[in-house]
Amino acid sequence: MIWLISGHQRHNLPRQQRGAALLVFLMLVVVSVSGFLLSGMSRISHQLASPFHNVRVLGEAKNALVAYARLSDPDLSADTGLNYRYLPCPDQDGDGLEETPCGTASAAGWLPWMSLGLAPLRDASGACLLYFVGAAYKQGTATAPLISALPNAEFNINNASAVVSEDVAAVLIAPGKNVSSQSRSVAPGVATECGSSSLASEKNQMANYLETTAGINNASAPEFISLPLSVNSLSGFNDILLGVLSNEL
Repeated sequence: MIWLISGHQRHNLPRQQRGAALLVFLMLVVVSVSGFLLSGMSRISHQLASPFHNVRVLGEAKNALVAYARLSDPDLSADTGLNYRYLPCPDQDGDGLEETPCGTASAAGWLPWMSLGLAPLRDASGACLLYFVGAAYKQGTATAPLISALPNAEFNINNASAVVSEDVAAVLIAPGKNVSSQSRSVAPGVATECGSSSLASEKNQMANYLETTAGINNASAPEFISLPLSVNSLSGFNDILLGVLSNEL
């Protein structure tokens, strides 16, 4: 059988094809725009959530440190051989355990999360929290007792122009992503939960996590600097700090 196509039908076929192609094109545009908008919303959501995540984990770490100090000798009993409360030494290799003894001066390293009874606490970038503790307030060199009058703690936290917190016994820092020339290789050791089994590796060096701004280097106690969250990522500075005051212990 031979089908005959009228001129009217021949005229309509291309128009129908053009309509279908236009519909497909519009669908592709809608899908692309939707994907772009969702991607942008996801990035914005992450940017907004990151600072709040950092504040939350820093607060959790601070609460654990205060509890540790208060439980170290809660009744100042002579039975324990101690007559003071104290803070833990830092963790030097990132395995979560404090390294004792830690000298007579102030000490720095990873937060000893396991010694505090915590899971690893990480900032929004995935880095574990860092921890500085003053000489008079740490295990082995604490002055007895912490609940009585002590000289002011040695650490200060500054903003861009002035001291904002004095008498700081310990400082917790969410270091953020590495910036500028910072390198965090675990060599020549092997990776631990937070750092490297080799104490000398880049992974365990404060300078590869903390920055300098307004003439203050956060990798070197006793002065620290904290900037508002709104400007904290500017000029290669992304440290988020939280202090533990001596009178909070």
